[in-house]
Amino acid sequence: MERFWHWVYISGILAFCSLFTFTTTVFPFSIVEPKDSSTYLSGEKVPINLDIGEVGGITAVHYFWYADGEDMLEELVDRKRSLISTPDHHPPFGGTIRVPRTAIGTYRLLAVAQLEEGQVDTEKWAVFDEILIHVEPKAQLKDIDFENEKPLRFGRAASARVYDQIDFLGKTLALRVIGRFSDGTVRSIRRKDTGTAYLVDDETVVTINDNGLLRLVGNGTAMLTVKNRGREAVLEIQVKVNTQTNQPPVTNPGENQTVYSGDPVMLNGLASYDPEGGSLQYHWSQVRGSKISLLDPYSGKARFLAPFVPEERLFRFKLRVTDTQGADSLPAYLDIIVIP
Repeated sequence: MERFWHWVYISGILAFCSLFTFTTTVFPFSIVEPKDSSTYLSGEKVPINLDIGEVGGITAVHYFWYADGEDMLEELVDRKRSLISTPDHHPPFGGTIRVPRTAIGTYRLLAVAQLEEGQVDTEKWAVFDEILIHVEPKAQLKDIDFENEKPLRFGRAASARVYDQIDFLGKTLALRVIGRFSDGTVRSIRRKDTGTAYLVDDETVVTINDNGLLRLVGNGTAMLTVKNRGREAVLEIQVKVNTQTNQPPVTNPGENQTVYSGDPVMLNGLASYDPEGGSLQYHWSQVRGSKISLLDPYSGKARFLAPFVPEERLFRFKLRVTDTQGADSLPAYLDIIVIP
């Protein structure tokens, strides 16, 4: 009996140690500072501290800012790297980074390792980490405006049923809402995470979602009210398009996937459909993770080769579809988790 209780005691100690080891594991290549989900002011200088773990062959780390949920690659094209850090920086591969002056709402801070050429095939490796940061301007919002004609008009009497028209029922587009702040900075405040709320007085003409995606529903005039930080603005929207009814297509990007490094990955959106039975155009884009070379992004089945990662990493993709009459779906998202 004494040996039995001794065994129970030892087993309990081992189980406790195992749990402690698990909960204190530090993943390789992690942004230690700033903390995930922390809040900073636009334009503020932020200290960067990076734990590279046991990842070798790193010559530099590139840091980028981009708005959460937006097409990452388009954002990165428009922005220069915010910081390039090397082992000589203090701390190594860290330093100080400035929050973009025009930022507001939820942003991602992306850190991507530059690997030594000749040691590894750098195109096949994805060594990165990213965190969410909420950004608040210290300046006051003075007024809200729209970067478009006023009133906003849609419609051409002689429109043909072709792609890329903006004046068909079911067409969806991002409203260009800006805020002018007391520090002289103009910031995009279209997204919900910037504090913006929308109200449409006639949803038989247009509808708008929380992130400012405007959809043409029917002919007529509607008044759109935008509110943010105690300010508001009203936009008149006039729709005079063809009277043929057209239901917008429905996006289905498939189920989330977990894959191994080096695996071929298929993004299959063929379950998307047009209620009228028409054909669709597809557009896949990446909104999270380090840059991936996506093959056939304008087809129902896009493909890529899962990169090698030192630790489990998440890549997120967005799919939108358009029917032959120009109606767009709302975006849908797919997560691909890559494990070593």
